[in-house]
Amino acid sequence: MRARPPLAPLAVLAAALLLAGPARAQDVAAEPAVPLADSYQLTNADGDRVCPLVLTSRPHARKGAPAGQFDITLDRAACGGAILFSVDIASWAPGPGESIWLQGPDGRLVAEFTEGVGGTWEALREGDGVYFLVNPRLADPALRAADLVGGWDVAQTAGRPLCRIELTDTPAGGDVFRASLAPGCAAAIVALAPDRWRLDGSDLVLLTAQGEGFRLARQEDGSWEKVPPGEGTPLLLSRP
Repeated sequence: MRARPPLAPLAVLAAALLLAGPARAQDVAAEPAVPLADSYQLTNADGDRVCPLVLTSRPHARKGAPAGQFDITLDRAACGGAILFSVDIASWAPGPGESIWLQGPDGRLVAEFTEGVGGTWEALREGDGVYFLVNPRLADPALRAADLVGGWDVAQTAGRPLCRIELTDTPAGGDVFRASLAPGCAAAIVALAPDRWRLDGSDLVLLTAQGEGFRLARQEDGSWEKVPPGEGTPLLLSRP
């Protein structure tokens, strides 16, 4: 009688294939997150409240969680006292255009951070304010007020300056400095009447005599654009 082939090697092979399937699926699910998975600092606009966190590439363990959600690590007790909405964060997901979505336990979007410059992502929470997600490994050196002092072209459309504003280093109280418009500015810019400025985190804020502020975010080319875009009068600042 012909001897039967041993079953053990076949059983081992089958088991290996069964184990490899889920492992490979997990690897595939993690691939989109790998470029963004890293250590970050979640901060308010002033940068005086900070919550360190880690976006991992581990698929989120919540039962029924869809593919593409990943675990997030943070000290909830410490972060809750600094950034109130951090207590609602349970997972994260990469979004369109290298954006980062922070999500709640039920998968609800808590905050959407869009990519800015220098390792910084920015989110505007309705009724709450502006927040930043900063990757210290990629972040540019901290911007200083001295870096902005001087003349800037003011425009509503890129490449079509309507005026020039001078950001000075003359103190106007606290961390605020004087600003002045050059003669001959277009009426639309004169109506805005910015007369002071300050840095707010990584944003530039132009202030008026009425105390109103226009927030501008730094662009990749070193210019500044009023945010959020599409809300109110467009405003662009660029070096002459």
